[in-house]
Amino acid sequence: MITLRNDLVEMLRSMARRGEQPSVMLRALIAQLEPETAERPLLVRYFSTAFAWQDGQGYKIFGWFPGGSGALSDSGIDGLLFQRIQETRPEWDGEGPSAASVDQSVGALHNSSGAGS
Repeated sequence: MITLRNDLVEMLRSMARRGEQPSVMLRALIAQLEPETAERPLLVRYFSTAFAWQDGQGYKIFGWFPGGSGALSDSGIDGLLFQRIQETRPEWDGEGPSAASVDQSVGALHNSSGAGS
């Protein structure tokens, strides 16, 4: 079972509030994770949890790599994800730094396979 770190979820939200680009957020997230755990599915899960995305909204991350070798460049991933982050802002920004709400949403994902929200 994968457990997401609340501090990293809040870091992503804080960066988004400041208007940081998704490529910058991805690099910051990768820098905080162990190299062997910074895999695409985990990055998608962090973004989906942080920004209240539904299934599939973060899958564009699979096409981006920090070294530029992916199908998507920094500007490409930024263009695809920045607007998605802003569209769900009313859902994720209202929580603020409440770790309890992040715990509950992550627990719900693990316990009910994402059903119910």
